[in-house]
Amino acid sequence: MAQLIQRATTPQVFIDASTVDLVDESLVAEFEPDWTHNGLLDVDPDGGAAKILCGQEVGRIAVTAELWNAAPPLNPVPWQDVAEASVHWPSAVLDFGTTSEDEEGTGGTALTLPGPGDYRIRVSGRNRDDGDPRDDDAPAEEYLIQVWAADPADPDVHKATSEHGALWTR
Repeated sequence: MAQLIQRATTPQVFIDASTVDLVDESLVAEFEPDWTHNGLLDVDPDGGAAKILCGQEVGRIAVTAELWNAAPPLNPVPWQDVAEASVHWPSAVLDFGTTSEDEEGTGGTALTLPGPGDYRIRVSGRNRDDGDPRDDDAPAEEYLIQVWAADPADPDVHKATSEHGALWTR
């Protein structure tokens, strides 16, 4: 049975250019994502980076990242979209954001991986269709990132119900 190893939660990750960048210790995600596969997640074919497509162009979102010792249970019910992909990670750091426009990366938004290697990343997202810019009373856009060591495999889409994601996959 899969066991949760580490969890990092940040209710105020700052996003710009409609993405959450998942990066290694270099803090660089310089690849052009192809959103046509699932409208949610794409990984750098050279490794060390992934991007999550958000419903807002600029704003703050809630992100929880989890490191597991094996594939965690799949629970798509509370989410609009759920997709996963394999990526080679060259370091033991997976940073998932900043908390302000002026920061580059912070320890509060990072997971410590067991080391370099092949990993699977599953991203679940909700409240992606609630407007850009957001009204103050709109629910927070929210993402769950689950990571575990795994041999490379084809990408999977487990759930795709947001209108925002569908715009990219048509």
